[in-house]
Amino acid sequence: MAETQTTIVYNKLKKKIEKGEYSPAQSLPESALAKEYNVSRNTIKKALLMLESDGYVTMDLNKGAKVSSYSKNEVIEFLELRELLEGFIVKQTVPVISDKNIEKLKTTLDNMMMYRSSEDLMNYSKSNQDFHKIIYASCPNKTAVDVTLKLKNQMRKYNSKTILIPGRAEQSLKEHTDIYQAIKDRDAEKAEACIKTHISNVKNVFDNYYSFLF
Repeated sequence: MAETQTTIVYNKLKKKIEKGEYSPAQSLPESALAKEYNVSRNTIKKALLMLESDGYVTMDLNKGAKVSSYSKNEVIEFLELRELLEGFIVKQTVPVISDKNIEKLKTTLDNMMMYRSSEDLMNYSKSNQDFHKIIYASCPNKTAVDVTLKLKNQMRKYNSKTILIPGRAEQSLKEHTDIYQAIKDRDAEKAEACIKTHISNVKNVFDNYYSFLF
């Protein structure tokens, strides 16, 4: 029962952090959280330790838990690593991805185009995530996918804001179109290059607009 409560609290806190309901460096007092979720402080402590392990919070012996915050250099390092991982993942995926999943990529890309045209940036971002999920689901190397998802989840609340940068939506759409075409052509080398370009451009956005995104 205690483990189930811990997992429930962990998932709720993680979702709030990812959505940006808790700000970077915001304190997470155990007593207040225990009252909010109607559980013991020990359950909260366990959930916070799980979040610390996954990189969502930092724990200080004297100051308690805080939502993780990242310096500009740390963000750039995250994205440099993601660039390598995403390139590896898509290169592994191209030879084995099914025709059905290639069709799903095309449908998702069409949705992205539609949402971009109607300036529905929220649904554009969701379709963007769906596009990458199809690639991840097709990749035979699940360890690389797990590591990449962990990195992305820590940055999720910021990633969704990059689409608000002037000109980024058009650039993003072209990048995903290039990725799709390379995958459709079964060109693993080109797909790797295209997705690395995509992540590199995301990195440049964070580099140039860090103060806005954070």
